[in-house]
Amino acid sequence: MRAGLMIILAGTLVCGCASTQTIPPHIEQIDRPALGAVVDIELGEAAIATGRRRSLPGLALANELSWGDGVLRKRFTVAPGRLAGRQSDARHIYYFSDRMTARDPLFGTTPYASGGLCRAKDGSGPVRGFITPGQCVLTWNATPQVRDIRIEETDEGARRRELIYHGRAEDKVRFLYRETTGEGADQTQTIDYDLGDSAVIGFRGARLEVLEADNTRLRYRLLASFDADD
Repeated sequence: MRAGLMIILAGTLVCGCASTQTIPPHIEQIDRPALGAVVDIELGEAAIATGRRRSLPGLALANELSWGDGVLRKRFTVAPGRLAGRQSDARHIYYFSDRMTARDPLFGTTPYASGGLCRAKDGSGPVRGFITPGQCVLTWNATPQVRDIRIEETDEGARRRELIYHGRAEDKVRFLYRETTGEGADQTQTIDYDLGDSAVIGFRGARLEVLEADNTRLRYRLLASFDADD
């Protein structure tokens, strides 16, 4: 009888896992802003961005959550942070936490990588928890405070280039060029331009006309983007 019960429980867990599917990342080409567009950006934002972006749906969790008492049964805790939606079934999306722990009465607290938050695909109903993908059943000790986000992932082999505004000092404006490939450390270079010489600045084929600039924002017109084969 006991052996039969074990088989039934094991079968239930396997079915729960087997019913989930991996969520494919959303891949999009980036080429912004449009040529000729007049754009306002804040300090630290990219004035020009090109390349490819790979992302997953995600949740930003603002409060700590727990389930279980850690004495008679394990206590699972999810710390605030960003959770990526990596699996789904017919009804739910499963958002995995990289800051989840399990406290066992005998073995103490250890990281737990197979759980997180889950909710209905249409966003309705409560946000629950899971410790096995496919079983969206845990009710937390508090209401999860979440908002929808996109979580970018490393896209190996994809090249991204950005020219980021870094502020103004007198007549000089500063930009940071950043290039990423997903295959190593970012390549960066700081460039200063003197607006007293010209309001049009350029770098690696890109050209933009500075219309207004201070230490909080930049208004500009894009004249040309990066060279395609640079």
